[in-house]
Formats: sequence, structure tokens, C-alpha cells
Amino acid sequence: MTDETQHSESAAAVRQRGIRMTVLAIVSVGVILVAGFFYAATRARMMTAEELKSQGAYLYENPRMLPNFSLLNDRGETLTPISLEGTWSLVFFGFTYCPDVCPTTLAQLKAFYQELTPEVQADTQIWLASVDPARDTPEQLHSYLDFFHPAFRGITGDFLEIHRFATSLNIPFTKVPGGGSNYQVEHSANVALINPKGHSVGFFKAPLEITKLKRAYLSIREYN
Repeated sequence: MTDETQHSESAAAVRQRGIRMTVLAIVSVGVILVAGFFYAATRARMMTAEELKSQGAYLYENPRMLPNFSLLNDRGETLTPISLEGTWSLVFFGFTYCPDVCPTTLAQLKAFYQELTPEVQADTQIWLASVDPARDTPEQLHSYLDFFHPAFRGITGDFLEIHRFATSLNIPFTKVPGGGSNYQVEHSANVALINPKGHSVGFFKAPLEITKLKRAYLSIREYN
């Protein structure tokens, strides 16, 4: 083999390596661009306060600390403000004897929860806080919520403690006079939002719309 032939073959090999490196670089850039596009498309966009309101979400200017309270969850375990730390909590105030608004809202919250990814579900807790603790025992709440979703949890306890908790979240309620043992309780259908630090950050205004609720919730999680 002559020197000229060896040089020609060496040059061809260099060119082939150069082509392979160029193709590899193009493919790598393409993968990065596609991944970036996919991430941007799936990542929740930060919404302004006005945009959030258009989705039914109202955030406070500053997160609010919860007052001290001692309540019970649907398993009979003590619930304090510390118990709400570590996850995002959506708290709906209602009661198991509620004829319409409560089952409707819980069904909507179930649909919303099921649309979340497993990763988001893992640190999202849906709560039903009873405005009728006299009738809503932990056992009653547990049985009632299990019908909607086994991951949903209940809150009950002393009436004044419940009232203090609801007031701190700007959720009013009052017992309707009369009715005997079949009395009703008037209450807001708004859903309070508590962040993983255990601070009240705002609420979702009723009536809920699942698509808007999900869009707003994911945006709030992303940037708060």
C-alpha cells in the first residue's frame, strides 16, 4: 500500500468521524429542544392574581398562620396545625347530613383529584371539615368520605375549635334555627387552600369548575 493510498484512507476515516460527530451533535440538540418544549408545555404557567381570579382562585397578599387548635381526624387521631404541614391541603367545610352542596362539591373534588398526576396527588390532601361536629363523629366522617375517595380525610371535634379554624380560613357557617334533630347548617362552599408550611394562602371560590381548579392549583403550587 502506497503512502498516497494510506493518506487517502486516513482522510476518509477522518471525514466519516466528522460526519458521525456532526450527526450526533444535531441529534443531541434536537433531543434537548424537544425535551425543553415538552417541559415548557407541561409545566404550569405562572398566573397573575387577576388570571387566578378568572380561574376562581383568590390568594391572600401574604400567607396567614393558623391559630392553635386541637381537633380530630376521621380516624379519631388528634389534629393540630402541625398535622397540616408537609402537604398542600384543600379544606372544604360541610357536613354528612348536607343534602346537596356537600355531596356535589366532594364529587367535584374527587374528579379534580383523579386528574392530578400521582406525584401531585402524593402531596395533595383533600379535607372535609365538619360544620356539624355534634352529629359528625370520626366514624361517621370516615364512612361518608370513603364513598367519595379513600384518600379524603375528615376533621371534627369541639364546635368552638371548628369555628375558630373555619374563621381563620374565612369560611363562615351558622346553624339554621329550628328543624329539631334534622337541623341544617348554612355554610360557604368555598374551598380553603393551605400550603405545606401550614399557612392559609387563599381559597377557591364556589361553584367549582374542575378544569379551572386544576389549572389554578398547579400554577399556585409551582410558584408559591
